[in-house]
Amino acid sequence: MAIGDITKIDFTTARDPDTGIEVTRATDDRGDAVFPYFTQVVFTDAGRGLLVTSNRTGAWQAYVLDVESGELRQLSDEPDGINPHSSTVLPAKGAVAFEAGRVVKRVNLDGSDTRSLYEAPQGFRPSILAPAPDGSSVTFAYSEQLQLSTATGRIYSTMAEHLYRRPTSVIMRVDTESGAAAALWGEREWISHVNVSPVDGDIVVFCHEGSWHLVQRMWTLRASTGEVWPLVEQRRWLERSGHEFFTRTGRVVTQYSWRFHAGAGDWVPLDVFINPDGSGPQSFRYLYGRPSHIQIAGDETLGVGDHALPREGFSEGRNFIGLIRYQDERATVTALCRHDTSWLTQHSHPHPVFSPDDRFVYFNSDRGGRCNVYRALVNVG
Repeated sequence: MAIGDITKIDFTTARDPDTGIEVTRATDDRGDAVFPYFTQVVFTDAGRGLLVTSNRTGAWQAYVLDVESGELRQLSDEPDGINPHSSTVLPAKGAVAFEAGRVVKRVNLDGSDTRSLYEAPQGFRPSILAPAPDGSSVTFAYSEQLQLSTATGRIYSTMAEHLYRRPTSVIMRVDTESGAAAALWGEREWISHVNVSPVDGDIVVFCHEGSWHLVQRMWTLRASTGEVWPLVEQRRWLERSGHEFFTRTGRVVTQYSWRFHAGAGDWVPLDVFINPDGSGPQSFRYLYGRPSHIQIAGDETLGVGDHALPREGFSEGRNFIGLIRYQDERATVTALCRHDTSWLTQHSHPHPVFSPDDRFVYFNSDRGGRCNVYRALVNVG
């Protein structure tokens, strides 16, 4: 296959055996296929196209999937592949940005006009790409690549060592037309996730990566002035926060927990909605444990996550997509459908997201052996 080539996907649909919800496999089990990290912009402006990355040709490449017709169009053909979780749709541009090694590139949604925008310095690699609301730029961090000694092959095995090495990181903004680059912030901390407000491109939220209870995780950056401040201040060992993202209205949501003392095994889980300047926090507490990797629908009363603990003793919670109702300072969870993923790799994490019209939840799963993209019909009646 080459850039611009189209493959027809035959969607397969079945009823979930536990909830009865209609679930469709939207990719065809030919190689692995996932959509990018759940904080990314993964839908085209009209919502008909879904950005997918797949190694169906032997290396990870970018594709756009027409979720109505099943047509899968190839957008990249990089010899060494691309970073499968970093790509993003560029709103209002009819284009996608992706990373091939240290190079940030842009390509139109029809596969035309691939161009290089920026190359990170030797020894550094860019993180996930966050677009401006109008697609005019992408913002990301590049962080020093380190030789780490604690790798076991298990996911996150090097996290503590990586944190304590404090790699040099710089937050960059790159114009998606000219490729002009500007450094917005930098420090000797491990910066990974970067998010740009969908309503104000001057506001950037970034994180200090590492075990959540060991770092002051979330920070807000005003790009035009270089001002930086902690978004939700944490007490080391006693509070943790992470998986932060913007809602469609420009608020930030974080998965937050606290405990009484450093040796306590039980954490009290909440989701916190907060304005980027730190004002107006709203907290919603879970009764039976919290889903992971949450996202929020347009009206901010319904969420989705890739665990479901609707009641005490629900032993299969890790195997379900959960719907979350936010009301009266409570977060109430119901099971939407099974995902049955292995959780063994970052690719296999479900990372559920709502479709732009909130009618469907899309998620990744390797429950059939390979990673595929699935969608579940949201029936909240």
